[in-house]
Amino acid sequence: MKVLVTGATGFVASHLIPALIDGGHDVLACGHDESRLDRYPVGSRVVVDLRERTLASQLPTRIDAVIHLAQANVGFPDAFADLWEVNAGSTARLLDWARRAGARSFVFASTGSVYGPGERPWHEDDPVAGAGAYAATKVAAERIVGAFAPHMSTVTLRLFGPYGAGQRGRLVPGLVGRVLRGDAVSLRDGGCPRINPVWIGDVVKVFIASLELGGNHTVNLAGEEILSIRDMATIIGEVANRVPVFDEVPGSSGGDTVGDTARLRELIGNGPFVPFRDGVASVVADILATPR
Repeated sequence: MKVLVTGATGFVASHLIPALIDGGHDVLACGHDESRLDRYPVGSRVVVDLRERTLASQLPTRIDAVIHLAQANVGFPDAFADLWEVNAGSTARLLDWARRAGARSFVFASTGSVYGPGERPWHEDDPVAGAGAYAATKVAAERIVGAFAPHMSTVTLRLFGPYGAGQRGRLVPGLVGRVLRGDAVSLRDGGCPRINPVWIGDVVKVFIASLELGGNHTVNLAGEEILSIRDMATIIGEVANRVPVFDEVPGSSGGDTVGDTARLRELIGNGPFVPFRDGVASVVADILATPR
């Protein structure tokens, strides 16, 4: 299958693209920074700015599937134009091009942030009420994907806390870094909020399975364990043989962000996901092996 993957220089793509290639797919890795695409074979690189209105003219005339990972989460309101163009505008242009290029499948990476915080796990049929410009642009992109449902298979995957080796600047690697350094982990509401993070290896399996899913679906892509910040830091300490330091601070945690995974299990299956203890071990090893 000939598959275009956007956001090729990002964390998810760095694991997904090699897996697609190993699976025998013909992959086109799409990104705007040529210097960061050199990890992929020369013939598999597509250098393009997704904000360009002439996007379609820079892409091949035929494609079997698209995995749209590219996203922006930049400052609002000053950079709202870029936020909109990358998250929503590029989605519309890619879908229009994909339809004309004969794509059978379009897999879109959305986010659990479209729901906002809540007191129970979010189901895919719940209203989306996430606050902020980033969530608003992802909701808009989801609506655009839905509009193309009559023309191809579409799968929108709402990611909840993906983590794994190679990731930086996000919750799980941040917690790992604090525990390893002996820095205090700030806790509110006794250690909340709670999330159900998902290991990158499981994320990759679901994206690949979604290419062949058929039909039109919106699916929460989340882990099976619901964990608080305290839970995660404690497990990280056990894995790394460190004693985490906690600092109870006043204020509300803002509520949990947990995705219901019943639809994921029903549609995709793929067996049990990797437990957080095993998945985070790869993050600990990666950070310990990285020179400071």
